[in-house]
Amino acid sequence: MTGSSILVDLMIAALVLGTCLVVGARATKPHDRRAVVAAALHPFLSVSLFYSLAIHMHRCLGGWPGTMGEAGFPSDLKIHVELAQLTFGSLLLACIFVWPIVAVLCAWVPRLRPGLRYLGIYALASGMAFGAMHLAPGPFLYWWWD
Repeated sequence: MTGSSILVDLMIAALVLGTCLVVGARATKPHDRRAVVAAALHPFLSVSLFYSLAIHMHRCLGGWPGTMGEAGFPSDLKIHVELAQLTFGSLLLACIFVWPIVAVLCAWVPRLRPGLRYLGIYALASGMAFGAMHLAPGPFLYWWWD
């Protein structure tokens, strides 16, 4: 299974689960804007760093890298790569390991149930981020998944 197909699977799962939680959560109060922004911040930051890395890489190297890895990259590009990988990796780990545990906990504890809608927003934002990442140029994706 390639990284790209895992990304598509995660995108679909996140969109379905997020939609179910946002639509299914019984809201007695309107959404708190700060909570919505906080829920969407991690996925937004991840996709922003991903695409800014693609732009930075293309401009800095005069095209897409010809080899795998970071050999020959300037130090500022290497730092950008590490930041993008860190945010993407944390988003991936959060969606696979943390999110399901927190969702079950929120569903199980009545006092935490209002948090389900924000978990749904996080899942929707994550699914959209994974989908947006999947649309990057092929040579960049090939390098990214090395």
